[in-house]
Amino acid sequence: NLSGKGIKIGVIDAGFGEFRTNPYTKDLLVLGCRDFVDNDTTGFFINEINHGTMVTKNIGGKNEGKVHGLAYQAGYYLAKTDVPDMEPKQDEIRLLRAIEWMIGEKVDVINISLGYTVFTDGSAYDSKILDGKTALSSHFIDSVLVLHPDLIVVISAGNEGDKEWRYITVPSDVKDAITVGSTDFDGKNRWKSSGIGKNDAPYPKPDVATYPTPTGNSYTAPVVAGLCATLLEYKRIDRKRMKALLTGSGNHAANPDLETGYGVPQTGYILEKLQTD
Repeated sequence: NLSGKGIKIGVIDAGFGEFRTNPYTKDLLVLGCRDFVDNDTTGFFINEINHGTMVTKNIGGKNEGKVHGLAYQAGYYLAKTDVPDMEPKQDEIRLLRAIEWMIGEKVDVINISLGYTVFTDGSAYDSKILDGKTALSSHFIDSVLVLHPDLIVVISAGNEGDKEWRYITVPSDVKDAITVGSTDFDGKNRWKSSGIGKNDAPYPKPDVATYPTPTGNSYTAPVVAGLCATLLEYKRIDRKRMKALLTGSGNHAANPDLETGYGVPQTGYILEKLQTD
């Protein structure tokens, strides 16, 4: 009977078109929204991009009793930071501004189904810097999490696993973020497009994984964000405890790897642990 009630969730994405008409998101409680791209105060939900809407659907979508996302009674803060069909460096800078805004609104969980490798201005990150502290957004999020031990940040591992980059994307390399990859449909092996961790990283990434969707990791991280919100509803715990529960419950917990991390979280295990705390 958990639904994320009383929990504040921030969603940082590229656009929330159709949010007020999609049957799974139209009734969600939106506590605030900010357009960091155009500063549009009137047409936030009139957008050709609905990626953020679909992400939110996977966090807490519900329609006529059919639950698509676990946190359907949470309160949502929505931020548009990315422009369509391009990847300017400014997208990453806007991400930082959105996080600052959400911290000011005292959100409990932030979902980021965005990732950066190569920018349209010709600049690019090198996969050698995936240390959780070097890239602009990684450094910022790492610093934020040090200051806010209760803040849960869930980030997609990216869809570069079957491309030249191959690895997780920035900023999913942040150590204390919860990085989510994708498994195949039996939950055992990595889905082909899911980003992998670095061999020389001092900690395993991704942290956990869930089953794939046709669009890749953008919609797997939200599943875990919704799970985190319901667990916080059940019992207020800090980020360190949350990560320990998620990773400890994974179906690969005994042997984490660089492809699915600790594996798919098992909610029965998590609730049992919370009940016995």
